[in-house]
Formats: sequence, structure tokens, C-alpha cells
Amino acid sequence: NFTALPAKLKTAGYSTHMIGKWHLGLKSEEYLPVSRGFDSMTGFLTGGEDHNTQKVQCGTDFWTNRAPDSRNGTYDAYTYRDVLHNLLDDYNTNVPFFLYLSLHNVHTPLEAPDEWLDLYNVNSTCKNRRTYQAMVSVADNVTGLLVQLLKEKNMWDDTLIVVSADNGGAPCGGSNYPLKGCKGTFFEGGVRALAFANGGLLPRAMSGQKVEGYIHIADWYPTFCKLAGVDPADSGNGKFPVDGMDVWPILSGESNVTSHKEILLGFNFTESNPDQGALIMGDYKLIVGKQKMGCDGLMYSPLNYPCTQGDTAPDCEPYCLYNIRKDPRELTDLKDSDPDTLKLLLNAYMKYDEEPRDMQDQGYHSQHTLPNAAQVACPYFAKHGGYWQPWLKSNKDLTPARSTPL
Repeated sequence: NFTALPAKLKTAGYSTHMIGKWHLGLKSEEYLPVSRGFDSMTGFLTGGEDHNTQKVQCGTDFWTNRAPDSRNGTYDAYTYRDVLHNLLDDYNTNVPFFLYLSLHNVHTPLEAPDEWLDLYNVNSTCKNRRTYQAMVSVADNVTGLLVQLLKEKNMWDDTLIVVSADNGGAPCGGSNYPLKGCKGTFFEGGVRALAFANGGLLPRAMSGQKVEGYIHIADWYPTFCKLAGVDPADSGNGKFPVDGMDVWPILSGESNVTSHKEILLGFNFTESNPDQGALIMGDYKLIVGKQKMGCDGLMYSPLNYPCTQGDTAPDCEPYCLYNIRKDPRELTDLKDSDPDTLKLLLNAYMKYDEEPRDMQDQGYHSQHTLPNAAQVACPYFAKHGGYWQPWLKSNKDLTPARSTPL
């Protein structure tokens, strides 16, 4: 019920491609990347898998376009390097180009080839840290290859490349120091993700500059649409409004102030913590509900801390209020000392309770969020090559699909 970004860009003549992690549905073919606007896709359909074998739970997950890909069994990022070469070596540079490179680094399971592990010493307090470092180096290597190929094809001067994490480091190994919290929490360590923009399209004066205006990950949708000359509005029967805003004025240096009056980070965020959520308004952030995540989800985590030191900060039941401009480490909870601001943000937050919840369908996000998935999907995979793949004819037709041959 939402027009994906590559489908929008195709209306402006772009050739659209994806490499890496999808995690936006697979139960029927209409959820596949090539059904959502991508001309090509190589990668995996679920949320995480073994980097070397591409196995996850009850099957192998490696996919190209509309069929399983038999190139599994190699460290995934190495295959992605080959795909980049195949995609760009003979690319027609007269055709506008869009690539979504969604690397599996850094994501569990924590695995890296020895040639990258050997670059780092074993961390005396947390063995996971060395693997994290090696995985980041792999991601840097693949991203560097992309830049090299774009320059060799004389495409760099017209390119905008955005590198962004989708969340903070995970608990029990990742570090978001000096920020508090981790992936899975609404503390700044969980949601203030690292990002940068580069490319010849970026004004030279902005090279190396830091911008302070808030950018939400949903902002890339309208930003890329407008740069491509496409109306970002998504209208029509059953469509929902676009939440993001054009942030090119911030990237180009025209402005350093966000256009957002407020940013909803989450509302009724998870099934396990249905009351969890957060809202930013101006300089303030409201966090609602329990945030504890894993072994150290609340702690301040310098690089030399033990992986399992445990939580060292208070939780947010029923809520916390912080001035994240003055206090980005979220050391001072203002809910008692500033009741007027607390009321303002709580009222704004509760308005989102009026929005429809049926916009949450993601077409089988994981085996744990679809009833009877283990009884239906996994046996289907076993009978059809052992690969993760669509097992229904359509989103509405529950008849099993025909298998796609290798």
C-alpha cells in the first residue's frame, strides 16, 4: 500500500538496483524487491543469516531477482563485490542510476573472514569487539569499491551517495559511547545513528562539514524523489501520506534547521513492549515505556567495557523527558522538573493513537510474527529446494505458490 522509492525513480527514467538485505516481505511474489520497483536484486530476503552459508532457521536465503541464487557458501560481502563489478563494469552511463546497497555488515551473527580479523588485536574485555571492527572494515572495503567503480565510469561527479546506519550498536558488544542505550531502545544510543553524504553532487563547501539539523531516515524518500524531479506524494486508493521531508537544503548548506516540527520515533513499537515509543519535538525527546534491551541496553558503553557488565542507567517507566540538545547523553530526566513540556509532548504523542494500524503489514517480517509460519513456510521451503522463497500465490490468496526453479 505504499509506492517504494525505486518505483518512484523509475518514472524519471532511472535504472534501479539493490544488493544486500531486503527484510520487507517475501510471503508472495508481490513483496519481492523486483515487484516493488527494482530492476535487479541480489541478496537475502529475511533480516539476518549466516554470512558464510546464507542459512537462517529452516532454509538457505540467497536470492537474485525472482529465483534462488546458488552462489551461497561464500562470505556474503565478497559476493556483493562481484555483483557491483557485474552491474557497473558495462553500465550505460546515459541512463540515470539508483543503487540501494544494504550490506549485512555490521549485523549478527558476528562473523568476519580471517584476513580482516587479523588486522585487529583481541580485545581483552570483549571478544565481540574485534569481530565488529573486522566487519566494519569489510563494509568500508565494499563501499570503497563502489566509489572506485563510479569514478572509473565518470559517474561520480553527478552522484549523491548517502551512507547511514539504521540504528545504534547492538547490546553485548556494540558501543554507542558517549551516548546511552543501544539498538532496540529509544535512547540516543539507539536512534541517533551515524550517517554521512558524499559525491560530486554535494556542494564542495559542504565537504567535511557537520550538520546539526535533524534528519529522519524517512526523509531520504522525498529528498531523492525531488532530486530526480519526481513528486514524492503517494496518492491513490489505500495510500498513506509520506512522512519524510526534503532535506537537501540541509545537505547543500542552504539551511541548518530541520523542517520537522516533530519526529515520531515509534508508537506501540513492539509486540513484547506494546507501550514503548518516543517522540522528538524541538530540543526535547519523550521516551515512553521500558527500554531495557539485552545484557546492557541502558548503559554508557566505552570501547573498553566488558561485554556483559550489565545495565547502569535508569529505565523509562512510565516515561522520561530529556533536552537532547543540551543533554545528548540523557543524564538528566526532566519529567518532574518541567511538567509543562512533558504534558505538551505527551499530548502530541497520544495523537498518533488515532492513526490506523493496518499500515503495518510487511508481508512476513520474520518467522516469529506470522501465525503458523513454522507449520506452513518451513515445510514448503523443504519441498522446494531448501531456499527461503514466496510460498503463497498472492497476499490475499493463501493457496501455495509454485516453486521457482534454480
